[in-house]
Amino acid sequence: MRSIMTVPAKNVVLVGAAIVCLLCSTAFVAQTPEAPRGVIRLKVKFKSGDAPKELARKRFFLIKGSLADNKNLIERIKQTSVISRECYYRSKGASLALIKWLTENECDSVYCREVDEKYLSGSEAVPEFQAAFKQGLSEFKTPELARRWLTTNLSPDIRDGFYNEKQRIINDLIAQSGSGNTTSIMSVMTDRKGTAYLTNIEPGTYTVSNIVGSETGKTSILWACEKEVKAVNLAIALRPLTLSNEKDPKVKCEFVERPLPVCEK
Repeated sequence: MRSIMTVPAKNVVLVGAAIVCLLCSTAFVAQTPEAPRGVIRLKVKFKSGDAPKELARKRFFLIKGSLADNKNLIERIKQTSVISRECYYRSKGASLALIKWLTENECDSVYCREVDEKYLSGSEAVPEFQAAFKQGLSEFKTPELARRWLTTNLSPDIRDGFYNEKQRIINDLIAQSGSGNTTSIMSVMTDRKGTAYLTNIEPGTYTVSNIVGSETGKTSILWACEKEVKAVNLAIALRPLTLSNEKDPKVKCEFVERPLPVCEK
């Protein structure tokens, strides 16, 4: 007759208690709420003539610390001059049609929007796009694919050279600022209405800046603004942090507006 081994009742009780404690601990961790975070609703506009305009498709950065904390960085960006989009592309031999396409669409590179068919023929045709499209016909087999992928047949300078040059300047400025905040910098791009959201921000005081001047037609504007971020319910509609080239006593903001340089022919 087989003998049946039994587990002592005391051990059963100890194992059960351990399981209960583990479950309680897991439940406690799962139910512990995350620390509240903040959000910045950014609205960027500028006055040109009599009417204000939204600043579309421009990148802004969130840097930990006040304007005073980031004084070194702010002084550096004020002293840094960046070539204009038109002057850059003229220096690379770009056609007037391409410069017009970039300007009308507020683009720093050809990647900012898809190239429509109307820019491949007719009065609005862009020579660089036409040449890249023609080359793509033998590579991608169909006109549709050749149009969608024509950017791969543009030279790097024409494709995204201006954007990369601006990024290099931005990265150098941040690295040389001595602020020690390079690892915690966030960035966001405004939409076509000049609006952007910076979310999941640890409460504290921050500097919002575009670091290099943003082109607004005939001028470039550089912003450095201070914003205190508080923990809020993200479902609540927030009053925007409005950046403008007009003085607003409600916003702690520095801005520098300069005329765009005259390009060499």
